[in-house]
Amino acid sequence: MNPNLFEASLTGNVQLLNELLQEDELVLDRIPLSCFSETPLHIAALRGHLDFVKMLVRKKPLLAMSLDSERRTALYLASAEGHVDIVCELLNVMNSDGWRFHDQEGRTALHLAVMNLQLEIIKLLIQKDLSKELQGNGETILHTCISWNRFDAMKLLSELWNDEELAKLTDCNDNTVLHLAVVHKQIQTVTYLLQKQSLRAAGNIVNGFTALDILDHCPQDLSALQIRSFLIEASFLRSKDVSHSFRPFQRSTESKSSETVANPESTPKGSILVAGTSFYSGLHPPGGTFISSNDGSLGNAVQTEVVMGNSTTFVIHNTIIMVVSMMIALAFLSGISLRNKFCLWVLNLASACILFLRLLLIYRR
Repeated sequence: MNPNLFEASLTGNVQLLNELLQEDELVLDRIPLSCFSETPLHIAALRGHLDFVKMLVRKKPLLAMSLDSERRTALYLASAEGHVDIVCELLNVMNSDGWRFHDQEGRTALHLAVMNLQLEIIKLLIQKDLSKELQGNGETILHTCISWNRFDAMKLLSELWNDEELAKLTDCNDNTVLHLAVVHKQIQTVTYLLQKQSLRAAGNIVNGFTALDILDHCPQDLSALQIRSFLIEASFLRSKDVSHSFRPFQRSTESKSSETVANPESTPKGSILVAGTSFYSGLHPPGGTFISSNDGSLGNAVQTEVVMGNSTTFVIHNTIIMVVSMMIALAFLSGISLRNKFCLWVLNLASACILFLRLLLIYRR
């Protein structure tokens, strides 16, 4: 870029821009060939130089559609910084493709305005019907509001949907806005959404988890306890208690029948029980231990003095059972396999086998 042009855009010096145009009428036409990162319009829009922006788009309107290295137009930068007048000026010279353009992360200018909580900019972009554009990852603008904890923006934008439409909004993971608010434990957002009857019903949609199920799997703190009380007061259910005949959005659920969803309350109780009893048996072996001795055998297992071979076999088998059962319990608790039917089946089968071996060891003892 021409150094003088860069300096003019950085300071918003309209007089210097006029001088450059008088010296070289093609100075703006060369911008696409010389600017590989940001155009003068990007810089001026970012710095909030309204008069400079007006002159640039009047002399060369196509600059409004130019992209920087992150595939963003000047509208993105002005929206993020909250320069209302510049956003209005750019919207006047851009077409609908420019308003709806997605950057390299799949976001529109509205997403950047939401992330930076620029409410006046959001109101302007709403008029261009950008609010229902999906982000590149499948999120709606409301999911973005919740992900970034922008309650005021979410409240403003949620009015664009009726209650039934709002309840059906899901992201790529089938999370409703209420599900996501519960995940992030945003009390203010949850309270607001629970005021809408359709959202209260949507909290019991089984996408693997209901809103109450999700909360059960979040770290428990004061926020979680408070949200739990709200959900229980609103008669929320867990997935195992939701009647199939009363599931909302059953059609979307049936379309995913090939996806297996594990019971969110699956717990490794059997494996933990086996590990605990094995550990206890290791501390208190068959026949007990010597509690008094004159030859230094105090605390040794009685069977080591009686049948050394049987005692060694018992210790080896007992240790193997305890270690395997602990591994199964850790696999359950890690949550990695809870959505995989095959892995869940293998873990349950292993738990049953290890429990059987434990009972067999007790019988033989």
